Amino acid sequence: MFLIEIGCKILKEFTSLTLLVIPYFILGSAFGALLKVYLKPAFAFRYLNRGTSSVINASILGAVLPGCACATMPMAEGLKEKGARLGTIAAFIMVSPLLSPQTVILTYALLGLKFTIARIVFSLAGAIVLGIAFNYFEGRKLKGFHASLESLNSKGDSCPPGCKGEKAGFLRSFIEIAKNLGKYFALGMFIASIFTVLIPQGAIPKYIGSSGAFAYLVAVLVGIPVYICEGEEIPLTLTLLKLGLGGGPAFSFLLGSVGTCIPTIIMAQKVIGKRPVVFYIIFWFIFAVASGLIFSRFF
Repeated sequence: MFLIEIGCKILKEFTSLTLLVIPYFILGSAFGALLKVYLKPAFAFRYLNRGTSSVINASILGAVLPGCACATMPMAEGLKEKGARLGTIAAFIMVSPLLSPQTVILTYALLGLKFTIARIVFSLAGAIVLGIAFNYFEGRKLKGFHASLESLNSKGDSCPPGCKGEKAGFLRSFIEIAKNLGKYFALGMFIASIFTVLIPQGAIPKYIGSSGAFAYLVAVLVGIPVYICEGEEIPLTLTLLKLGLGGGPAFSFLLGSVGTCIPTIIMAQKVIGKRPVVFYIIFWFIFAVASGLIFSRFF
């Protein structure tokens, strides 16, 4: 009887979250599909080989392109083949799991305007700072900081079928985006519903703290190694807020969990090399904590 009651509460919470977000999910998927169909790669590449400004352009491009790492990584390969600098490639790769039209809209739907604005600002700022740093290291000929000679197309490293950038119509693109994002987002909402029901209100502030220094460190240490795909982090962050975690640590969790997307990190090693990827992980740990602290102070 107890298990049935718990199951009903979880189902009720899951249904409530789903009904809240469905309109935004459809809107975000549709906008992402429009960009996927009509944004021409040739137009994008034109602005990605112009010194420091190319890092900014690459960050913006990575943010607006829909899809997971498998969708954007072939374009990163193309940038490398066209002679783009390491920082430009890195900025493009690293911002792609953090920002996309659909996840920005979903962030607004569940977390509100402050989290949405902060997610956009900090993600772009982090990618740009990282890209400029990588270009500097490459210019100073620091060991390991150059575009990798390996290729994603080598045996065993290719993306799954359907992610090579084939031209598709709006409806097909819409279905692909909704399917790819939807399954991970639904999983995130289900996990969030379980946490909301099973973890007592006030437990997180009691054992971790609501916004102290320890809360930021724990939020990032938990978020970075956890395998969270694009979309899952939003309902999980909402749940942490509901359970009493402060806005700053919750924002650190949001950035840390998806900013180190495991598929992106694995594939990025083949494009930019191992040392830059290790540097990125360390950078993002510090950046996620700092971003949460700034968020709690100014947002």
